[in-house]
Amino acid sequence: MAEKMPKFHSAHFIGIGGAGMSGIALVLHERGCKVTGSDLKASRYVRELENAGIHVYVGHHADTIDKENPDVVVVSSAIPETNPELVHARQLSIPVWRRAQMLSALSDGAKTIAVAGTHGKTTTSSMIATMLDKIGMDPSFLIGGIVEDYDTNGKNGNGGYFVCEADESDGSFLYLHPNICVITNIEADHLDHYGTLANIEKTFCEFMNLVGDAGTIIIFGDIQHLVDLAHSTGRRVVTYGFKDTNDYVCTPQDSHHQLESHFIVKTPGGKSEHISLHANPGCHNMLNATAAMAVADVIGADLDKAATALSAFKGVRRRFTHVGDIDGVTVIDDYGHHPTEIKATLSAAADLEFKRIIVVFQPHRYSRTQALKDLFAQAFDKADTLLVMDVFSAGEMPIPGISGKTVATEVQEHGDVDQVEYIPNRKKLIARLVEIVKPGDMVITQGAGDVTAMGPAFIKAMRERDEAKNEPKTD
Repeated sequence: MAEKMPKFHSAHFIGIGGAGMSGIALVLHERGCKVTGSDLKASRYVRELENAGIHVYVGHHADTIDKENPDVVVVSSAIPETNPELVHARQLSIPVWRRAQMLSALSDGAKTIAVAGTHGKTTTSSMIATMLDKIGMDPSFLIGGIVEDYDTNGKNGNGGYFVCEADESDGSFLYLHPNICVITNIEADHLDHYGTLANIEKTFCEFMNLVGDAGTIIIFGDIQHLVDLAHSTGRRVVTYGFKDTNDYVCTPQDSHHQLESHFIVKTPGGKSEHISLHANPGCHNMLNATAAMAVADVIGADLDKAATALSAFKGVRRRFTHVGDIDGVTVIDDYGHHPTEIKATLSAAADLEFKRIIVVFQPHRYSRTQALKDLFAQAFDKADTLLVMDVFSAGEMPIPGISGKTVATEVQEHGDVDQVEYIPNRKKLIARLVEIVKPGDMVITQGAGDVTAMGPAFIKAMRERDEAKNEPKTD
């Protein structure tokens, strides 16, 4: 798929409010291209784009294409072929690009660092971009999440490096031209597109092969099968992980602090760099930071400065984000929705100093819930209480017999969680949460959908309860 992109002066993004699309649109705008877009509704991303001077249409209408007459139309995999703007663009023979094609066009001429993997790519790419920027390398970056240091998901830099999150969900990351690719892991996901894990691995090998003879693959090395896949490409491979056999070895330190992680990264050159993560804690994020250090070493950056920069990393929104505290209860919000991601989040939470872990989980997509239901059974084992919402469809049609109850039943029958409840009604769920929490608890809202709103709603309900208790009684 990798090919030279034609020049263009204007672009229209259908579904511009998505986490990935909005960042690409923003950087393209910053480079002087006329950018417009449309989305079904206003959002935080849409407001950011409008504040930057990009016109966004609310709603999808065919005549929008006539009004803008763009050189190219950009769509994400979430846009159906029946979308009226997309249909009209094709009728007018306007080139239609997938999101990754535009991402590739933006990386043209830069040294591209692409981060891929079933999990961890948003945090890892954010760490790399922040690290490079803080040591003065001024990279451009495009990431599928809000980087807290910049309060945005995209930035146009002038330093010659381009850091991007490479989305494997539909195979479109094969449009990229990476000089360095970081592979955090490869697991079964997006089976609606790939069908089998073997197909996923084959596509990842094609992606890794894109680095060419002069490029480098940086891959998680604790699983030998992944290393073998990387070596099968014939490209240069370096590994990172907890095992001493890796090129870059991560060693967690014994000191425990709430919402923090401390560790040492040992490099092939014999250096030992101390790093502290004050946001996004846990072993999985120590590994992500170790991958970032490997990138720094591969490109010849100052490792002492790189470690200092990573220690100042403020995190990625919705990746173990501290929402707030109320009555001795700490509220965390986390985007993880795959069983492996959930295990990593709860493992990080279990290492912290809280009496109980209460999880509010929203399954993401009916197809994923159906395909991975057996894996969800033990994904929550480190939680004390699990409250399950209904499925966030992400545009999918419901599948008969699949709902939030599917997950709750699997955990009840095969997991090790003391208390599991399926509560599809949100008001009842918040009321139940207020009823069961105690000082010293951690509440985690978990999932890729609008479960993120449940943490603030819970805090508001707790405050209202406290105010009601403190109101003076009248006769």
